Amino acid sequence: MLDRKWRNLAVQAVAGGLLAVSFGQACAANAAPFGLEVGVASCDAARAKLTGAEERSLGGQDVWLETTEAEDLYPGATKVGARCSGDRVIAVQVEATKGGMGNGGAQQAYSTLASKYKRVAGAPMPSLGDGYARFVAGNSVIEQSSPHLSFEFTVTYYEKSFYDAIKASNANEQKNKNRKKESAL
Repeated sequence: MLDRKWRNLAVQAVAGGLLAVSFGQACAANAAPFGLEVGVASCDAARAKLTGAEERSLGGQDVWLETTEAEDLYPGATKVGARCSGDRVIAVQVEATKGGMGNGGAQQAYSTLASKYKRVAGAPMPSLGDGYARFVAGNSVIEQSSPHLSFEFTVTYYEKSFYDAIKASNANEQKNKNRKKESAL
């Protein structure tokens, strides 16, 4: 029932809204920025969508695709990237301009994300200061970050298992730092 509600919201998203135009393919249970369903879309589909993208190996079967010619994909985008593992897209990231004073672009992006996905952390993007929000959709985790001293904001779509692995790795790294600090005293 809840999935149907979120699908209906995605279909009813305001046409012409900054993210509604670019990310309107979210009718699937998972987030699907640019029609690339996270965790399902193939790396070849990402290559086709991100025309002219530079490709960089991340070791093993992981590849990062990135284009700075992203204005056609998302108005105001300065960079769009996709991470593939094997032949599946496991993450998509968009960096875009905040839209000048008052953080208008990031605020509009937040409103669109909030209308399409369930917010589980964070809050609306403030006019000043750091902004952060996390949303979920199916097997996807979506994060928006709008750092105070930056002219850009970022929206990242993760496959949940990849997101969980990043969080676990960061927690282990922090534990190790704390352990070294304690043993030094």
